[in-house]
Amino acid sequence: MPGMVVFRRRWSVGSDDLVLPALFLFLLHCAWLVVLSMVLFSLPYSLGQSCSVTLVDHGRGYLGILVSCLICEIAIMWLSMRGSILYTQPRDAVQYILYIRLAILLVELVYAVVGIIWLVQYYQPCSDVTAKNLTLGIVACNWLVIFSVLITLLCTFDPTGRTFVKLKATRRRQRNLTTYTLRHRLEEGQASSWTRRLKFIMCCTRAQDSQSDAYAEVAILFAEFFRDLDIVPSDIIAGLVLLRQRQRTKRSTILDQANNDILAFLSGMPVTRNTMYLDLKNSAEMAMYKEVCYYMLFALAAYGWPMYILRKPGCGLCHLASSCPCVSVSGSQLPQSVTVEEDNCCGCNVLAIRRHFLDQDLKQVHIVYTSCHDAVYETPFFVAVDHEKKKVIISIRGTLSPKDALTDLTGDAERLPVQEPQGIWLGHKGMVFSAEYIKKKLEQEMILSQAFGRDLGKGTKHYGLVIVGHSLGAGTAAILSFLLRPQYPTLHCYSYSPPGGLLSEDAMEISKEFVTAVVLGKDLVPRIGLPQLEGFRRHILEVLQKSDKPKWRIIMGGTKCIPKSELPMDERPLGPTDPAPSTRLWLHPSDLSIALSTSTPLYPPGRIIHVVHNHPPDRCCGQEEPTYSALWGDNKAFDEVIISPAMLNEHLPHMVMEGLNKVLKGYAPSEVQTQTEPGEMEAGGFLASPTLLSSPKHLPSTPSECSTAPSTPSESDTLPLTPAQISD
Repeated sequence: MPGMVVFRRRWSVGSDDLVLPALFLFLLHCAWLVVLSMVLFSLPYSLGQSCSVTLVDHGRGYLGILVSCLICEIAIMWLSMRGSILYTQPRDAVQYILYIRLAILLVELVYAVVGIIWLVQYYQPCSDVTAKNLTLGIVACNWLVIFSVLITLLCTFDPTGRTFVKLKATRRRQRNLTTYTLRHRLEEGQASSWTRRLKFIMCCTRAQDSQSDAYAEVAILFAEFFRDLDIVPSDIIAGLVLLRQRQRTKRSTILDQANNDILAFLSGMPVTRNTMYLDLKNSAEMAMYKEVCYYMLFALAAYGWPMYILRKPGCGLCHLASSCPCVSVSGSQLPQSVTVEEDNCCGCNVLAIRRHFLDQDLKQVHIVYTSCHDAVYETPFFVAVDHEKKKVIISIRGTLSPKDALTDLTGDAERLPVQEPQGIWLGHKGMVFSAEYIKKKLEQEMILSQAFGRDLGKGTKHYGLVIVGHSLGAGTAAILSFLLRPQYPTLHCYSYSPPGGLLSEDAMEISKEFVTAVVLGKDLVPRIGLPQLEGFRRHILEVLQKSDKPKWRIIMGGTKCIPKSELPMDERPLGPTDPAPSTRLWLHPSDLSIALSTSTPLYPPGRIIHVVHNHPPDRCCGQEEPTYSALWGDNKAFDEVIISPAMLNEHLPHMVMEGLNKVLKGYAPSEVQTQTEPGEMEAGGFLASPTLLSSPKHLPSTPSECSTAPSTPSESDTLPLTPAQISD
């Protein structure tokens, strides 16, 4: 950072990113230099043959090229490791070494062409085996290097690079009209570039009008995020490492402060005396929590055969094959009353859903309708009747395809198509459209009427309605609940790992009446929305500006146990050898005053159950199993991305299922002291345990298996203990 300028064009690579590429080429050329030297000076040649004489001269010339390459690559590595991310002055000479290296590459290209010509003319008639092998080696080495360089150039090419350089130059000369024109061209070029990338990713899908609109909106989102930012991909990686270290240091500093109301940090969230844990000793609250665990099975089943095989890698495929009519003649057939839309030829998704419930011994769950239709703003879902719970369940699938990702990324605020009694009800645009699609589908196909009238003898007409989903499905389920609630006022929604940018504040408060959400640990998705992206962007720039370490050391430091001094976060006085701030920072385009376009704050829905865990300290080798507990989360507290290796893993649906079950398994009568992640200890230095932090009535009892009545936490559910009591 900033991007390297070569041939008057900015490239998507920094001058400090060349350490590894240069090292790769250096090792390759060293190996080939040793081999070529041994072949040329140790092995005998038939000098009477013209092909051998020509080739020996050619090989000796190539030795000179190898030596020149090694010198250039050593220089590139040495220069790239100098300076820091923003202090690029020690690396200014890199571009001139690159010019020399590219000139040598042209000579290598000539040698590669000459080698191919030699092979065409002499390979068959030449009887010198050594000469043949030497030629093949030289040609293979040449073309390997050439193709690697070409691929690197293709990956780092910035279509707007020339405009970016011109804009930088005009800003220095204060040419306002020219600057405005170039800025407009740059924004259009970046949006077009992101559109082409998205279309390349979606090249195998059929284009639709809604999909084209999604391309444009998502491209604008990415262009807006990177607007006026002269950063390269590796800067973001380094920024994540630095930001994680800053967050950990900040938590430790807060806990070390005297008279601090924060007792501990669990999964990155502060725990105070006002934090409300789920009182699982209370029968109503335990029943509610078991309902949350139970309906997660339906959200998990909506993913179909990919998730079924992922969860059962050993026998999952065999179970599906034994029931598949394409493989087994005796495979089980679907009942005629099940309507299936756009499943594959073998019906693998519906079979996986059925097997999922049979494996859980839920024989009273009958599938009524399954839609595997997948498009932008059109999410797959299924409808089932659960005779044991006396519920009709709509389960909506989460993100599983590039089309789903486009729906996720269309995150502007859209008005909910319902009558608002008060306030303004806004929601995530892509998920509002998905909810409208499912509602329209339910009405056109009369799916709910079929479900409620499926077995009148069992009273299905009086069953309740439950809507569930995970991730994209969680957001769509919450918004669909708004759309169906006028017709089904007693419905309830279970939203697992919902997106953070989902509902406006007014809609979020209303959703607490009928939506229960679940967030696991440091899950990224419930903490991400357009406003959060702006804060994340600003924090990344802040830590990059404060860093005085080379990028390669920062990134390597994020993959191993190193002293904290290697990743400094706090500002320090400038020393006599430190560069002045004006030379360390390129104030534009990496200016912190530049913000994203204003966006409406959106929040995760419903009453949030936050499943947290006490992690043991990080170690170089191995970790102990963390202890899980559940507390009531604040919707507005999920406003910052917590950088952690688990922030993506804890979003996976089967991990959410495991986390919910571990809360039940972890609740035991005894108070067991647990360990916390570094920076997650209470102020006195004592390890904090959920059972120790909760009141006596929170002491859990050993639960039985999962089964509801949502309860509202009361004032008595707070944490009344003093630090002295916690120390015990």
